[in-house]
Amino acid sequence: MSHLERFRYHVADDPEVRGAHLGPEMVRGVSAPEGEESRQEFNSAESAARFYLAEKLAQEEAPGLRRAVRDDRPERVPDLALREAPRRQLGMGTTLVRFEQTQQEIPIFGTEALVEIDEDQRLVSMDCRLGEVTGVGSVPELSGTDALERVKQETGSTVAAEELPPAKLAYVNQGDDWHLAWHLREVPAQLPAMRREEGDRGHGLGRSPREDFPLTGYLVDAYSGEIIQSYGMTPTVTVPTRLEGDDEVSVHHRFHGSRQDGSYLLDDLRRQIATYDFDFADLAQVDELPASAIRSPQADFGTDHRAGISAHVNAERVARFYRDQLYRDGIDDAEMDLASAVNCIYTEDGPGPEWVNAVWWQGRMWYGQVSVGTRLVSLARHLDIIAHELTHGVIETSSNLVYQDQSGALNESLADTMGTIIANWYQAPHRDDVRTWTWELGVGLGGNGLPLRDMSDPTRTGDPDHMRDYLHTTRDNGGVHTNSNIHNKAMHHLLTSVDGAGKPVLTVEEWALLVYCAFVRLLSQSGFADMRRALRDVTKTYLAGNTAARTGALAAVDDAYRSVGIT
Repeated sequence: MSHLERFRYHVADDPEVRGAHLGPEMVRGVSAPEGEESRQEFNSAESAARFYLAEKLAQEEAPGLRRAVRDDRPERVPDLALREAPRRQLGMGTTLVRFEQTQQEIPIFGTEALVEIDEDQRLVSMDCRLGEVTGVGSVPELSGTDALERVKQETGSTVAAEELPPAKLAYVNQGDDWHLAWHLREVPAQLPAMRREEGDRGHGLGRSPREDFPLTGYLVDAYSGEIIQSYGMTPTVTVPTRLEGDDEVSVHHRFHGSRQDGSYLLDDLRRQIATYDFDFADLAQVDELPASAIRSPQADFGTDHRAGISAHVNAERVARFYRDQLYRDGIDDAEMDLASAVNCIYTEDGPGPEWVNAVWWQGRMWYGQVSVGTRLVSLARHLDIIAHELTHGVIETSSNLVYQDQSGALNESLADTMGTIIANWYQAPHRDDVRTWTWELGVGLGGNGLPLRDMSDPTRTGDPDHMRDYLHTTRDNGGVHTNSNIHNKAMHHLLTSVDGAGKPVLTVEEWALLVYCAFVRLLSQSGFADMRRALRDVTKTYLAGNTAARTGALAAVDDAYRSVGIT
């Protein structure tokens, strides 16, 4: 575990301001000079965030926190580089600004600073993990190519440097020592100790190319060539035409597509959702989508394209939930096209035509199929699995939780949580009553007819439901699919929480929004306890004007996590 300094702040916890959002004068604790405006104006969310970081971090004694400010021009916070464009949280009315710490313009791995400001550019909260690099130089002795060769020796990989993103220098902390390292990303090879063994469940389905060609990040000492750390990398106005047709369970749907050259296509240009038929091609050989989406000579597809219609309708449902309930603009919050392919096989898992899997890979959804009676049925019928996989894409393009150990388990659990919420939103008898919900994910796809996971009782599938049973292993990226069930159980407690009168603490929509707003603000190496704190922070902001509701919701969060041993 790296030794980085942590700094958290939320106005709701500041006794001096009593929950009021902080403007620049309150942060500095002084009044504006006579003749000057009483309120400083910022020209961007970034400049506001940098101001608040400089003021708050300058008051801290920890070297790692003060190092990010420095003494030359502290108002600019020169050692924090903007990591991505500020993200507006419509559901909260705030904006998140995310930075990465650098030293001598070299990134410090695992460091981040997240600043939340309101519509008036006043400070709401901060969450920082920062460090002071000492005892190591900035000039490498080995090249990025040398570092890749070391990884290739240890993994047996034959990947060429030109097939990967360029190697970049980074500082990384290991124990009490700092290292200058080459950061290699998206390497399609794992160290032997990290590889999946025969019989390992992974996410509970069959093998997929994401698991057989896992993308791994490596940090290689730029002097000795030692592999310091490795981690998994998770798992991107037209008038629509109304179409219709039957899905895999014989439900008739009406949905949107387009018309081209006299044919009707499963290509919703307005919503940027398109569905393709891979025609049982092998993902091990071909990973490019066909030139055209699934098409029909009639607007009514009938029963000719059940798999495609299931994938198309369910992808639209997930996208609509993220858009309408969580205010997210596409999987990446930047209008990303949502492409799906049905009728896929993967010969590394078997010759086909069965491939019992559905996977988010290379920014797209790929669906296999299973024999049911006399026909093949696509896994696109499972809305919960689709929502789970697409949530991996949401996480990948927001907090980007490192797919290793507890942050990886949290990644999986959040995908399970959103998969369950979204599936029940559309399919439960009464979406507003969680007593009518199913908490099973992937019904019938586990062993012996069990689901893949059961959020209400993880022990049904042989998984832990408390931190005392946390599995410490090098397999499955540190047991991400096993240990995720501990956090799943906490989420079940949260979503089913009731007050003293037996009434839900919050509505389903409110809990979904708070869970989403919490996980997009996490740092990349966050664990279960960090998610609990993030939930508390967004709850304080969301319910700032209702003391009773805020108190009850915060108690529900604490009780949910405490019940599984997370404090």
